[in-house]
Amino acid sequence: MAEVGVPGPEPDWERAPEYQGRKRNPAYQASMWEYAASSFRLVAGLSPSLDVLAARLRLNIERGWEDLGAVDVAMFRIQEIDFALSRLENSPSPDVFVWVGRADVDVDVALGILLDALGVGEEALTFRGDAETGFIDLRSDPRPES
Repeated sequence: MAEVGVPGPEPDWERAPEYQGRKRNPAYQASMWEYAASSFRLVAGLSPSLDVLAARLRLNIERGWEDLGAVDVAMFRIQEIDFALSRLENSPSPDVFVWVGRADVDVDVALGILLDALGVGEEALTFRGDAETGFIDLRSDPRPES
């Protein structure tokens, strides 16, 4: 069988994972995280580093990208609840974002299960909420005493 030659990219094509205003390149590449993120909703932030959190649960961290740049992500499941922890590489905030699967309705229960598995309490939360109701910065608000 003869080998089929494939020509190189056209000289005026943009890189596939970059914004293409004029869309000269017929392909637009998204990262695995960009595709997976649509299945999750952002619900909270955590103060410990992603490396420490992932080490606690023996998770692999994957590198992807999104519009704001490189992102490290660990996606996993605990008690049939889908979670993702993410950290933007050049973010001015050190928070690790906590994402819960869109199919999981009770965020309070999900966060409780996650915090328990991580071996930390609510003091590790830096913010919580969602895109619809807004986020509450827990670093500036006094926390209720238990």
